[in-house]
Amino acid sequence: MILIRKYMGEAIGWAGAFFSLLAFGLNSMGYTHGQSVEYLGMNILGCLFMIFYASSKKAHASYVLNTIFLLVAVIALVKANFM
Repeated sequence: MILIRKYMGEAIGWAGAFFSLLAFGLNSMGYTHGQSVEYLGMNILGCLFMIFYASSKKAHASYVLNTIFLLVAVIALVKANFM
């Protein structure tokens, strides 16, 4: 059971990295833009997964950095779509 929990945590961390890198790559190649729902949504999802992973590893700097990045992405999403 502990081994399954360990691998699930690792998978969530890698999924978070994947979503963040995918968002960056698509934006850099011009397939999306910095204010799109797709870009911000991928960043939000990536941040949430990496926050979970960092907190499970007690990596405080990574946890704080991703929390700030998450807040910026949520504010940008609200601003771009509801204001």
